[in-house]
Amino acid sequence: MSLYKFNSNDVYVNTVKTFPSVKFVIYSGSAYYNNTPNISGAFANPIRLTNAGNISLYELNVDRVSASTGRSIGGVTDNGLIYPWVVKNGSRIAFRTTTSASYNATDYGAIMTSSYPMTATISKNFYSTSAPRFNPSPAPGSGSVSYIYALKNIINEYRYINPQFQYSSSARSFDDINLGLISIPTIFYGSHIKKGTVNLKYYITGTLVGQAKDKNQDGVLYETFGPKSGSAIGLTLYNEGFIILTGSHSLSDSRSNYTGSVDNARWIYFAQSISGSITAPSASFVMEMSGTNTTQTLTMFASAPKGQLNQSTNPTFVKYSTANYAASGSKTYLENNKMEIKNVVSSAYADPTGSFEKTTYISKVGIYDEHQNLIAIAKVATPVKKTVERDFTFKMKLDL
Repeated sequence: MSLYKFNSNDVYVNTVKTFPSVKFVIYSGSAYYNNTPNISGAFANPIRLTNAGNISLYELNVDRVSASTGRSIGGVTDNGLIYPWVVKNGSRIAFRTTTSASYNATDYGAIMTSSYPMTATISKNFYSTSAPRFNPSPAPGSGSVSYIYALKNIINEYRYINPQFQYSSSARSFDDINLGLISIPTIFYGSHIKKGTVNLKYYITGTLVGQAKDKNQDGVLYETFGPKSGSAIGLTLYNEGFIILTGSHSLSDSRSNYTGSVDNARWIYFAQSISGSITAPSASFVMEMSGTNTTQTLTMFASAPKGQLNQSTNPTFVKYSTANYAASGSKTYLENNKMEIKNVVSSAYADPTGSFEKTTYISKVGIYDEHQNLIAIAKVATPVKKTVERDFTFKMKLDL
């Protein structure tokens, strides 16, 4: 086996940056991600066991249903679905959702399970002027800090970009106004939301009554269509995946039940129908943006020089003959050290007598570490013919 060392110019790492499009359509209490409908399967409805507005992390349990099969292997029950499990032992490995109390109450050797699919989707919170942002004496099981109050320091951090990024100022305080908060999980946009791509559209009975964009790419959402075009109606936290809606002016005289009481269409009610049982059937919403994904790519060049890599240990490399085996006995096996290499020069005749040319076929490239441990194998689609006069360079790419 021939080993070659990569030179400094044979290996390099670069970054591939992509901007995946994200679009949510919200109507009548449901969200639809990138125009994906709810599809029924032969056994499950919906086929992915999650709604069209959700992303399924591993895309497992497609068209599967939970059913008792009566089968069990090593204490792991087959219920018809794929699910993760671990055995409690001294390693103290458990699922993130397992509480300390639950873990301590489980016997050693017992099997702990979780469930798939793991899904994520957008959510909307509405904070009225009477809703407390901070509750020093919360009810059992409830937090003392609201989501919007937890973002106070992050909002203030961006004050140097635009004065709109102030939790409290002489003009307004987020503690004293009605506002909406849209939460976007990172699985939808990657490392951060691309600046200048946020586009919100507000429809009443199919008619556009308001549109807002981050046209200055500074995180401030400005109304670009509506009764107060040009005014700021909210903020975008690109890195954190939040949209804060503060625009409370009326967009239309059409009234709907958004928060338990009937009111005109306002930016603070954008996407409110996904927050609970109130559907506001006359209103529909479209939220568009682009994410940012960065992928580190390792590129390696492996060379097959002229006059090298033309030997092979493959039995078909030599011409078959009974004379290849010179001698053998009960304790001895002696192979002929002058075996004839098979001539594979192409010819129209059955037994060509043309000029001999030592030939091999390269089908794989092995990558080894500094201790000569095989760590990766790259395969070519079709074996490459290698003669003494030919040299090749194989380009291999690995996404990290």
